[in-house]
Amino acid sequence: MAERAPVWVEYVMRAGYAARGVVYLLTGGLALLSAWHGGSGEDKKGALSSLFGQPFGEFIILAISAGLFCYGIWRLICGYMDLEDEGSETKGLVARVGQGLSGLVNLGVSFSIARLAFGNSSGGDGKEALTSKLLAMPFGQIIVGAVGLAVIGAGLAYVYKGWSKKYRENLRWSPILEKLSLPIRLGLMARGIVVAIIGGFFIFAAMQSDPDQAGGLSQAFDLLRSQAYGRYLLGFVAFGMFAFGIYCWIEVAFRVLPTRQSKGTLTIAQHLKMYA
Repeated sequence: MAERAPVWVEYVMRAGYAARGVVYLLTGGLALLSAWHGGSGEDKKGALSSLFGQPFGEFIILAISAGLFCYGIWRLICGYMDLEDEGSETKGLVARVGQGLSGLVNLGVSFSIARLAFGNSSGGDGKEALTSKLLAMPFGQIIVGAVGLAVIGAGLAYVYKGWSKKYRENLRWSPILEKLSLPIRLGLMARGIVVAIIGGFFIFAAMQSDPDQAGGLSQAFDLLRSQAYGRYLLGFVAFGMFAFGIYCWIEVAFRVLPTRQSKGTLTIAQHLKMYA
């Protein structure tokens, strides 16, 4: 049975989902423009770079970095306290470890984006650098291959979550969300497809023992763009990424998180309804 979280965890969680939503709305929107006008698409850092030169652009980037830091902390706490009630059986422990790893990855992304805001974006690609270090270890190819399989598994989990409507379990459902069911499901499944492609890059890097083969979001967009009807494939996935950003904001408003203060916290949507 999941523990009750301290009250402050709820605010960390909502801040994290809000920042994540902004990132995916921006990334998906720019990828849609690329599919329409030609080109591939940008990864998260590339998408956020478009904010430079805009009013308060650096401040917005720092705010997003802080929000992703909150999201990383939330995933670590979620896995440790089992706030999604995964359980302590093998399947549940694997899910909770995955939540912890997601937290660590988002903390890394947060620091990377913060460096971007301060004009320090030097250094190689994070995934390539990580893969290079892993390949240099004993049994490095096996480790990188295992990472790739784990990432593919995470991607398939997103696809299943969208297809089975499992995402409903932690949301305070309403007729409004019922109308948004299709874009939510599309967003989760599109996110899963992209994550699975990134996992495939890790496996290919392991097979070739070449860290340069490891890729991220922009490489996944490039792969889709290079296929037959690639413009339409990229457009479909880009729309899905944009929809995933909307889903993140739905989590902000409708996510239910039991805290030690009460049996169940009110969502933001319910707070607004109280004063409507």
